[in-house]
Amino acid sequence: RVAAFYADPSPATDETDGQSFWQPSIDGWHRKYRGSVSVWAVPGATGNAVAFDMRTSTRGGVERNRRFTETAMLTVAELEQASADAPAFTHDGHPLLRQHAHNARRRPNQWGVTLGKENRDSAKKVDLAVCLVGARLARRDFLNSARPAPKKKSSAVRGWGRGG
Repeated sequence: RVAAFYADPSPATDETDGQSFWQPSIDGWHRKYRGSVSVWAVPGATGNAVAFDMRTSTRGGVERNRRFTETAMLTVAELEQASADAPAFTHDGHPLLRQHAHNARRRPNQWGVTLGKENRDSAKKVDLAVCLVGARLARRDFLNSARPAPKKKSSAVRGWGRGG
């Protein structure tokens, strides 16, 4: 029961034809999920159910960066405030997520402090730490929306014997 699905496409291109590597997948996900997710990554008639492009050169990219930074700071604050008695936020300790979180470096920007690799060429991955923040942002968007959760699909036959 997916309520929100955000994908930040990298600028990577396919080596064989030079086309955007991620755009065909994101377009397909948009077509597949636009009717079932409660919260779109970019709302509106010209929006997208899935594409959460944070490049500042894209329409809305600056605002998405601001919101991502805000959520990154909130996530760090909640992790630091967590105690054994009343954790504000925890994760399951998955080794790859832990490694990516440890690899992440503080990246100050005009809205606060976000996260990133130690440098652009670093082989130390941070993707799962970024996904953690992105998932929390999508969750926050859903919880703050007025939209209902997606309806659970049921295999039950309804209406039999009731004229329906």
